[in-house]
Order: sequence, then C-alpha cells, then structure tokens
Amino acid sequence: MKFSGLTKKGRAYLAKCQAASTPIQFTKMKFGDGKLIDNENPADLTDIKNIKIEKSILSKEQKGDAVVLTTIIDNVSLEQGYFPRETGIYVLDEGVEVLYFYMNDGDETSWIPPEVDGPHRMEVKINLISSNTGSVVAHNDGKDLYITKEYLEANYTQKGEYDGTAQSIEDRVVAAVGKEDGKFPLTEAIQGNVYYFSGNKKFYICKETQNRRISVPNEKFEELSIYENRKKLENLYSSYSLKDWNILEFSNKQVFLSLRKRVQYSENKYIYELPFKISNAVILVSSEDIINQVLFSAVILDNSVVTKRWPDAIATGNNVLNIIIMAQKE
Repeated sequence: MKFSGLTKKGRAYLAKCQAASTPIQFTKMKFGDGKLIDNENPADLTDIKNIKIEKSILSKEQKGDAVVLTTIIDNVSLEQGYFPRETGIYVLDEGVEVLYFYMNDGDETSWIPPEVDGPHRMEVKINLISSNTGSVVAHNDGKDLYITKEYLEANYTQKGEYDGTAQSIEDRVVAAVGKEDGKFPLTEAIQGNVYYFSGNKKFYICKETQNRRISVPNEKFEELSIYENRKKLENLYSSYSLKDWNILEFSNKQVFLSLRKRVQYSENKYIYELPFKISNAVILVSSEDIINQVLFSAVILDNSVVTKRWPDAIATGNNVLNIIIMAQKE
C-alpha cells in the first residue's frame, strides 16, 4: 500500500497558517521502514510507523506555491540495512512538533546498506505544494548542522578545551585545509575552490565549475580528505615508456625498468641504451628459450646494458630476451 499526502493534523495546521497568513515552520524529516496495512488511513498518523533515522532540513527553496526540502540520508553507525519506504515531514505548531506530511512508497524504494558494507549517502528532495504563498521557514536549532560562534565561545573556551575565540578556531580550521572559498548552499562553485558543508562538517573541492544554486555537495564535488589521499596515491608512482623501456618510477626516484627484445644467436653481444642515468642497479636477464639451456650476464657500460650469452656454441636461431632492472634514477 502506498500513500503521499498531508495528515489530518497537517491539514489543520495549514489552514491555521493560511488564516493567519503565517509561514509554515518545517522542523525535520524522519525516515523509516514501516509498512501500511490494508484499510489503514495514513492521514490519521501522528508519527511515522518505524523510525530508522531523523534528519534536519539542510535547505529549502520556495517556488511560488511549492517548496523543495532537501536532506541527506546516510548509513553512519547503521548496524542493519533497511528500506526507507516511509518519510515524515514535521512542522512546529505553537511549540508542538506535528507530523505534517507523510509518504510511504511501499516496496518501491532503494536499500540502504549497513555501515560495514561501505559508506552510503543519498540526497533526498521533497517537493511540497500548498496554497500558502507566504514565506516558508525551515526551522532548525542547528545542533546537527552547525555550531555557532556564540556556542563555541560559551562552551569550548569556558571548558578549557581550547584557549581562543571561535574566530581563531575557524582560522585554524581554514589553515589546516589550506583555504576556504565558501559554505553550502552556494550560488556558484568554481573549479579548484574548497567549500564547507555544515551538514557533515566536511570540506569539499569543486571538480567542475557550476553556475547555479547548489544546496549540497553533488557528484561534481569531492571530499577534500579523499581528494588529497587520491592525489598522494597518484603521486606515489608513475608508469611510462621511453626508448622501448617500460618504466615504473616511485616518488623517491626508485625505478623498475623492463625490456623485452628478440635476439639472434648469430650474435653474442646485445647492447641496449638506457632511457636515463641510473645507479645502484640490480639486473636480471632471462631467456624464453626452453630448449637451449643458456645463461646471460649483464653489466652497465656507458649508460647502456650490455648482455652476453653463455655458452657461445649456438650459432643459429633466435630467442626472446627479458631484462629487468631495479635502480635509483639520477
């Protein structure tokens, strides 16, 4: 069974707001996995049936008679996965929190895995339409979205956890990440800039410029810590080819070089120029000839690898030579 609409208390609250020309004060959203049963009237509900998570409203956008409410569901500290089939939107009615809107998608919903299965985050946008054309207020006490400077100065400094003002704390945070170019919601985002999202208290780097309103980080943003770790991994080593050599180079200039060449047995001195100067080299030379038992020796002379075969009795045919070098790049 599916349902989407105002509850009876929600309708009464809306009528009161319309009569008094007062704004709707949204407080929070709740998500659960409760199922509706036959002959049940969801409009009679005063709370969702089986709550799994409670989230504050991150942003609201008024468009005529419609309002778009945005929040994010994640699986932080979630021990058992669930289907978030039911959604409840709550308002503040004369100091009392009331279930204003209820939605149940039945079995047509996605799965949220437990935290042990890996991080999961889902942005939820709810579009509500009412005839109340007045301003819509997203009521939020900020406890799980942000900490005000007044709260920091009244609590952290008095408790001795940090000897400084909220501004100096903010300055230290900015210094730690290197920069801060703004906070969500944004009217635009510039590639390479860093923005702070109070919803999860994390910094994000913009991967692509966006000239529009952005309420929460989307796929064009990357969490700064992930970005920095990825860059560190990318800078840890590089692989490339040069002068027929395949090269794996690490950040400390340690290199692995490999070369695969076909050689003629009519010759017994094979010289291959190195792509660059190296030192402290260890050389391994092997043959792909499984019929003739041969050994190869190798030395580095004049920035080239010189290899010779032993015994020197085979005069015809050819073979494939593999050379692997571990060394320090100069």
